[in-house]
Amino acid sequence: MVEWIRQMPKVELHVHLDGSLRWETVVQLARRIPPEAGLPPTTDLRGAVIPEGKHPLEDYLAAFDYTIPLLQTKAALERASYELCADAAAENVLYLEIRFAPLLHTRLELKPRDVVTAVLAGMHRAEEEHSIQSGLILTALKQESTEHSIETVQLAAQFRRDGVVGIDLAGPERMFPPLKHRKALEFAHDAGLHVTIHAGEGCCPEQIKEAVDLGAERIGHGVYLFQVPRTERRIAELAIPLEVCPTSNLQISGFMTSYSDHPLARYIELGIPVTINTDNRLMSQVDLSHEFEVIAKAFKLKREAVHGLLKNGVRAAFQPEDRKELLERRVDAFFARRR
Repeated sequence: MVEWIRQMPKVELHVHLDGSLRWETVVQLARRIPPEAGLPPTTDLRGAVIPEGKHPLEDYLAAFDYTIPLLQTKAALERASYELCADAAAENVLYLEIRFAPLLHTRLELKPRDVVTAVLAGMHRAEEEHSIQSGLILTALKQESTEHSIETVQLAAQFRRDGVVGIDLAGPERMFPPLKHRKALEFAHDAGLHVTIHAGEGCCPEQIKEAVDLGAERIGHGVYLFQVPRTERRIAELAIPLEVCPTSNLQISGFMTSYSDHPLARYIELGIPVTINTDNRLMSQVDLSHEFEVIAKAFKLKREAVHGLLKNGVRAAFQPEDRKELLERRVDAFFARRR
């Protein structure tokens, strides 16, 4: 690890709670999970939650069948969010946006409000004990009904002043276009919630255009954007940030054989604000420092370029301008000292 990359202040905008548990936490929670939580039987739990090699998005998502059942109690949810924030703070992440689908965590006795309250409690405790700020994004699922996504947006609106900063739309891409959830996203805009949408992660670049048409302020991944030049130009003109997750993208994309195959360099050259993120720290076995390091090495990025990627993250954060200005000053100060 290049030490200055670990030391530099960072911002992460795209990390899934149920994809970023500590391995030891997975083991401990799995030992005492009740059968009704729905944990699938397996003789290789580690292999089930940490897929090796490359996989289509739908196969990669199967790992969540083993982590979601572990997060069905207040204690487990609070622990997971606290530990994720603490781990991020340990590598100098100043601000972290965590996302998860709260309606997936009601298999036992928790109500959706209980689920969100528990996750926010862990985040707030971490903010008190570590040098980190955080925001929560609630995820609706493309493969679920519009009623499901509307309920998720309503839940986000209820917690808008308590730490929920936005709405996400995620899940399998094939056969599940974002347009199905137009009503929910219109409600999110009306409620003053920020919106980010997964699109063009493992296929289906046409969904990136749909996401923009639906008012997405950021695009989750957008790996396949280069396949539709007209949409690519539109993203550049509108300066819509991409939430790039290098290792996860390498595992899922289907066309990348190394980090240097990632089209992010093309997007940067076109003026698209690229941000660097982890996606799933457990499944991909990475942290944010690792993701910056592999990209810096693959594209021979100098410190000025890394500085620019960090500032993209700050400016794309779902936070008020005064908070973003403070974060940007801290990032700028670090690089000013290292000239």
